[in-house]
Amino acid sequence: MLILSNGLTTQPDEGFLNVANSLAKRIKNTAGNVKVISYDRQSLISDVHLNLNKLLLSRKLRAIVAKSGEDVLYIPFPAKTIATALRIFVLSLYAKKRVDVVLVLKNYMNFFARTLVKLSGANLVVFSKDSQDFYSDFLPKKRVKYLKTGVDTQRFAPVDKQKSEQLKQKYGFKPNQPVVLHVGHLKSGRNVGQLLKLSQNYQVILVASTMTQDEQDEALKTELLNAPNIKVMTDYVPHIEEIYQMCDVYFFPTTELCNCIDVPLSCMEAAACNKPIVTTNFGEMREFAGKEGFCFIDDFTPESLNQKVEKALNMQSCNTRAAVLEYDWNKAVKYLAWQERGIKAEVG
Repeated sequence: MLILSNGLTTQPDEGFLNVANSLAKRIKNTAGNVKVISYDRQSLISDVHLNLNKLLLSRKLRAIVAKSGEDVLYIPFPAKTIATALRIFVLSLYAKKRVDVVLVLKNYMNFFARTLVKLSGANLVVFSKDSQDFYSDFLPKKRVKYLKTGVDTQRFAPVDKQKSEQLKQKYGFKPNQPVVLHVGHLKSGRNVGQLLKLSQNYQVILVASTMTQDEQDEALKTELLNAPNIKVMTDYVPHIEEIYQMCDVYFFPTTELCNCIDVPLSCMEAAACNKPIVTTNFGEMREFAGKEGFCFIDDFTPESLNQKVEKALNMQSCNTRAAVLEYDWNKAVKYLAWQERGIKAEVG
């Protein structure tokens, strides 16, 4: 198998980068006979790094793909759909076998983009049931693979109350006051301004992605920094699992497409730590409706948001971890490895 991606990096603290690195590293360690080709960004796991133009028109890339005769897994950074469709089509011309393309978010495709994807023969790998239905509208369903994934359940694991309080003290928070957490992009499209509506009874944390600093909404950042109960963490956190383990509630207010990947990894990671989740029905999150420990936002008034957070805090038993165990990265990697060997596997 060949893996091609422009999302490989040494510090993947953003959704897509996490997906690209998690899949590439684990497939390479699991499947055997895997070559990783990076472009734009570089990583220690890449075997070859190429300087490629925006359309992937490259004699060297064509030679590598054609000579290998292997299946190709393409993990492209989210971009304009017409550009992505052109790259998929070009890559399909190089490949002698199957091309699978990981699309981390649902994005509208015009007639030209749809036609290119159809003609390429490529399969799409998507991370939400919603996206599977969306892309199956113009592709045969067998060419749209719904892959449940998004969390390392060994790294992100529950801790007891004593350990959680110790972690709060380690990071400078009051151990006996509830912590409400959000992890991700610091921009208005992410809807993180809703954190400003949360009661001052809570210690509110926003861990901002260091990989997207150029996209930060400075006015919103200033407003958040000036809020007395909100702390914005802008430095890279190497042990981010500890931040999830010390929080009491995870808060996910995103509603708009293209502002988060289909399966919000931060929600998966918080749930793997067995934290209650207050969330919108964005993307794959709607699949957790009715599951224990998931509270869904129905409006954004301060009263309603605080009621949801309070409800989550008062849950006597929380079993969000059980709901996300089937989304473990290792299960996804085994599925893709089976596919590469031509063995049938059922996921989702």
